[in-house]
Amino acid sequence: MPRIPVESWPTPTTAIVEGRELLAFGGCNYLGLAHEPRVHAAISAGLCRLGVTTTASRETTGNTLTHEALEAELAAFLGQESAILSAEGYTANFMACQALAPERGIALVDARAHRSIRNAASAAGMQVFDFEHLNADSARWLAARHAQAGVVVLTDSVFAADGGIAPLAELLKALPSHRSTLLVDDCHGFCVLGPHGRGSVVGAGIDDPRVVITTTLAKGLGCYGGTVAGRGEFVRKVRERAWVYRSSTPVPPPIAEGARAALGLLRESDSMVMKLRTNAAHLREVFGRLGLPQPAPGIPIFTFALDKDEQMEHLAAGVLKAGILAPLIDYPGGPCPRYFRVVVNAAHTPAQIDRLGAALDAALSGVEAKARAAG
Repeated sequence: MPRIPVESWPTPTTAIVEGRELLAFGGCNYLGLAHEPRVHAAISAGLCRLGVTTTASRETTGNTLTHEALEAELAAFLGQESAILSAEGYTANFMACQALAPERGIALVDARAHRSIRNAASAAGMQVFDFEHLNADSARWLAARHAQAGVVVLTDSVFAADGGIAPLAELLKALPSHRSTLLVDDCHGFCVLGPHGRGSVVGAGIDDPRVVITTTLAKGLGCYGGTVAGRGEFVRKVRERAWVYRSSTPVPPPIAEGARAALGLLRESDSMVMKLRTNAAHLREVFGRLGLPQPAPGIPIFTFALDKDEQMEHLAAGVLKAGILAPLIDYPGGPCPRYFRVVVNAAHTPAQIDRLGAALDAALSGVEAKARAAG
């Protein structure tokens, strides 16, 4: 898959590619916060006060009060006792698994989970088994077989490749009664699900000491970095055991200040989250009229594939000719090598969503194929 040569992102809904301004429906800037002036102002002030980077790990001279404040604010927002920052979302799973591995020998991973989850469990020394995608009964069967070794069930909350939502309550019930954990990678649920976008665990009404949350600050918050959140005792184990944390430079302090500002905006108002949900509902209506598959209500990720690769190339070219970026990608986790991943964010207007629908309709009219879900 060729990389898209983006020259700039002037707004949350437009990208400059090869000199053309395109209406963009890709990426993960779900709330448009990557372009929020108040976030930019916080980053600028942090840059002047704290410099570009700490140049050292947190446990030597690389800790700042900004990092500690962001951790406390993230923990409170996610409904957890404590949180610890990671360099980004990928390494958050490595940190969590390194803390879990001494007591958890078995990792049960959703078959379509993000690669970072499987990589993290394997690198931590756990024996990894897949359970069927979104199937809590499959996880329960495997957990019962391996209970004596200590089990952690690992899943995305919202799956990036198909918009599927994990059955968290059922997966929690599938855990053995002792030495067990549910790790929820909430990268695509944080800022999307739950009240004020507080994430999938709060949204599901779950408050359980066996739950660990990992997430990124790059998708919903529009900043950079990641976090592991859970009970205070577990987060202390992450700090003590996770060498990927202890031996790496943390999130740059100015970016941490930007994340604090973004989080503060979410605490103040749920207007951006509600706008995202309104836009997702609008695009669901558009996709429904076109006969395209739709995700669960409230999910901004719309994925689909056509029967043949050349048909998808034709569709992608037609939409691009209309001045719209609706990416055709090959990315792990989908059921086919290539598929369209269309994402709506809180900054899109109704007119922009309708323009996407018209472009898809025109391009699909020249394709004799039935769209299928990429999930």
